Amino acid sequence: MNRTMEIMNVVEKRDFIHRYLHNADESLINSLYETLQKNRALKQKLTNRAQKSEQDIKAGRVFSREELEQKML
Repeated sequence: MNRTMEIMNVVEKRDFIHRYLHNADESLINSLYETLQKNRALKQKLTNRAQKSEQDIKAGRVFSREELEQKML
């Protein structure tokens, strides 16, 4: 599948969803909103965790494999 088809499929899907939302009931809108909010919060949490890990690595706050294995026992 070429890149142009992928873009068109996404555009078509967005258009479909947008049109569908105009007729959706409140419970569906609330459910979709909640799902999107959870996804956004999870993405932010993972981004923050990755940034903290990067800072730990740069600051030398790391464990060797042996140290990690000892901590897990």
